[in-house]
Amino acid sequence: MKKLNKSYWLFGTFFLLYFFIWAACTMFLSLWLTNIGGLSSTETGIIFSAISISAICYQPFFGIISDKLGLRKNLLWFFVGLLVFIGPFFVYILPVLLKTNIILAAIIGGAYLGAVFNGGVGAIEAYIERVSHLNNFEYGRVRVFGNIGAAISSFVTGHLFTSNPDLIFWISSMAAVLLAVVLSFAKLDNNLQKGNRNNESEVPKGSTIALFINKKFWFFVLYVLGVGCIYDVYDQQFPVYFTHFFATAEKGTEVFGNLVTLQIFLEAIVMILAPFIINKFGAKKALIYAGFVMSFRILGSGIADGPIFISLLKLMHAIEVPILLVAVFKFISANFDMRLSATIYLIGFQFSKQVGSIFLSTIAGNMYDTVGFKSAYLLLGSIALIFTILSMFTLPNKTSIKSLRVENII
Repeated sequence: MKKLNKSYWLFGTFFLLYFFIWAACTMFLSLWLTNIGGLSSTETGIIFSAISISAICYQPFFGIISDKLGLRKNLLWFFVGLLVFIGPFFVYILPVLLKTNIILAAIIGGAYLGAVFNGGVGAIEAYIERVSHLNNFEYGRVRVFGNIGAAISSFVTGHLFTSNPDLIFWISSMAAVLLAVVLSFAKLDNNLQKGNRNNESEVPKGSTIALFINKKFWFFVLYVLGVGCIYDVYDQQFPVYFTHFFATAEKGTEVFGNLVTLQIFLEAIVMILAPFIINKFGAKKALIYAGFVMSFRILGSGIADGPIFISLLKLMHAIEVPILLVAVFKFISANFDMRLSATIYLIGFQFSKQVGSIFLSTIAGNMYDTVGFKSAYLLLGSIALIFTILSMFTLPNKTSIKSLRVENII
């Protein structure tokens, strides 16, 4: 029991600090690029597209390496090392690049942020999900610490953004140092690590390539592209749209920060309940539920007419994201070989979303500048709804989880 508790709390703290940093640096990134960088919505979309391009270059590599490393922490140390420099990057490097050359800023910014956040998060989540199986605790229970970290971060960020945004990034670098300390204490059982090395050869040769002729895999990707990717693109510049409902952008930013704090605490509650809900109703139904909520929120944003309505729509994020995150892992567990869980998660879920974002981020940004946010959201919401309905018939309905013995996981 002591080992279970130690792993649970250490990796919970790891999640808390990691998502604190991510939220601090990206929660108001679109506003930061607009206000500090002086970018238009189209140029902001280019930056987000660059991050997505970089992420898709990393994700297949990170997924394969993560499955190969098993319980070894080499990849996690790589991400932590990069995160330590997040403060200098945002304070000294990126602002200069934005004022010098937007394309150069997109390439360098995308490469760095794509590695530590969009590209790296999947490997981190897959690693800790593997640890949760081996230590007999639900992934959703440890992932809730990430919500708490993001909630704390959004509260701090919302108050510092309008007064001293540079301080946000220096705090993030200090949090990364603490992240390194936590990771150094996360020592897994030697027998598990030995078992991990002994069983690496059991992963079938060519199994990764075989995924691409598996129709269940492609139906999963279809859902991710048509629903998850659309939702991510919609949410990228939502903070900018949100501030339009208030007398001043500063007031809107303050309200948004407080609202996100509330939303993430609500997410934490739902995250605790998510494993029980999904175990009862099945991963497929959970994915469909999340798709309908996402579609409704996007469409609702297109017809919102006041701060109260748009705020309620923002809070809907709390009843969808936790279900989606846990359901994705349970769907993979029920339908695919668990020895390839990191590869499937990073390629089928993370990689697929980023591929779609490459094209959609810039297109959506251009739509915001030309036809406006409302019309763009109505189109995006309609697409997400269509793919959600389609997935009701295409996603496999298997609910039983495959054996989670060590030799089948690693």
